[in-house]
Amino acid sequence: MSVVDSYFKKNIDKVTFLELKKDTVIGEGKYSLKKEIPLPIKTDALINEIKEGNLQDELSLTFIIDGIIYLMGIDPNFPYIEDYKDILYGVNDKIHDYIFYQGIKAVENKDNDSGAIYFRALKLMDPENVHGRFNYALNLEEIGKKYLNMEMEEKAMEFIKASTRELESILDIDDKYPLAYYKLGYHYKFFGNFLKAKLIWSKYLTLDKDELRLQEIREELDLIEDEAEIETGLIHLQREEFHKAIDIFEKLLKKYDNFWELKYFLGASYKGIGDFENAIDLFYEALDLNSGELEIYNELGICLVNVGKIKEAIKVFTEGIENVGNDYKLLFNRGLCYLQLEELNKAYEDISIAASLNPEDKTIKAQKEVLDKLTK
Repeated sequence: MSVVDSYFKKNIDKVTFLELKKDTVIGEGKYSLKKEIPLPIKTDALINEIKEGNLQDELSLTFIIDGIIYLMGIDPNFPYIEDYKDILYGVNDKIHDYIFYQGIKAVENKDNDSGAIYFRALKLMDPENVHGRFNYALNLEEIGKKYLNMEMEEKAMEFIKASTRELESILDIDDKYPLAYYKLGYHYKFFGNFLKAKLIWSKYLTLDKDELRLQEIREELDLIEDEAEIETGLIHLQREEFHKAIDIFEKLLKKYDNFWELKYFLGASYKGIGDFENAIDLFYEALDLNSGELEIYNELGICLVNVGKIKEAIKVFTEGIENVGNDYKLLFNRGLCYLQLEELNKAYEDISIAASLNPEDKTIKAQKEVLDKLTK
């Protein structure tokens, strides 16, 4: 069971089940039960009725309806769900509107848990109700924020991700629902998906008519423009479209010369086209800005090896090990450098440690087996 489902299901203790007799009157005969089933009622409502002496021979239909709706939101897989749906449709042909109203009322009373429960029930009754789904997503987000404020990040992320999925599902139902695009952009930005945020907000600008929201998003797009460009550059880098990546990263470096990541990405792009000299200069500049990133040492060392500067590469790998710690890649690559210099004992020591740190790496394992034979 997911964290989100468990969170709501724990509210089951707020529901009491009534076993009604055949002659029990409900709602002055407005709805006749088809069979005897346990009917839920919110426990606090039942207690209040007993305290006020209102619970005599007749049980108000409203309490049954609210109990059913609440239970459906707590546990959509409860055994009698289909019977409960029949009851709700039997007593009110506008039951969807009633559930939506109850959800909004709960939110206005700052009860996001109950709001979410009502909108979960509405989702069960009417899966394509985009207004209900949107409000359910908002409530999930608020619960996530609550956990963030409590510094319970893992739980917070579960609710915020669930909120994101709800917003995305709205677009499968109605791809012109502007508020889903509006909110999704913030979610993508929150998770660092700036390119997705840019694309979703650009679409939003074509759909909404609220000028205040539109101006807000125009300003947000300006704020994330550079992050989205970096993400685009990284996509080109991953696809080995190195020249396109170089164009993007060089333009950005003119604005952010002290951004070590940009120097690293640009260095990796130059390495991709075989321009090792430019790559080496950029990796050294990146190291000056951040001496604690092992990938810079690793990529710089590899480039130095490619231009024949083996001793300088060993120095770089060694500095990386001293500053970052025993990393299997740095040790293995330094070991290969020692092999080229025919320093067999040092090579064997480094590659043996690398193999112990990452025993699943087939390349390291194979090289160690060769060295085992050589040392014998």
